[in-house]
Amino acid sequence: MITRIRHARSRVNLFGLTRNFYAGDDALDVFTSKAADVPVRVYVMDPDCASQRDRYRIEPSAASMEDPERYTREILRPLYEATKDLPDFGIYLYNFPVSFAIEEVDDVCRVMFYGHGKRGTDGPILTFGEGTDYHAYFADQIRWLERLAAPEGTPEPWKSKGIQVHPYQGQ
Repeated sequence: MITRIRHARSRVNLFGLTRNFYAGDDALDVFTSKAADVPVRVYVMDPDCASQRDRYRIEPSAASMEDPERYTREILRPLYEATKDLPDFGIYLYNFPVSFAIEEVDDVCRVMFYGHGKRGTDGPILTFGEGTDYHAYFADQIRWLERLAAPEGTPEPWKSKGIQVHPYQGQ
């Protein structure tokens, strides 16, 4: 994944529960250098939302970020601090349940599934290139997130359902 991000030409979108890996020094170095060339967006579940608490009820104990304060302190805030001055790097929080993670780099989507009693990294990683129905489906999921995160706010019918995708401001 790091190699794929290093060579990104048009976009990097990362969507999942916590994306813990991305707060590590190796990943942060790649993100900060790549965000100078292409937009980089990271979508993570709001650590204080009901969907996060519910997901962690079925996560294995090895997925130890169930404490929202710890996750914010050790992952979210350091990622934000390292990237807050990069104009083309965004961190977004969402508040709805998910079944898979998506890493979209240019015209390729990597998908990881969240199983019961499993972390996303415990399951298979499927890769889909442009021109397939699978890629179209997962890329459309990212376009949906982008629409929800637009500055004008969440559109209907999602707004009435309480769905939110908003920039993380480092709180």
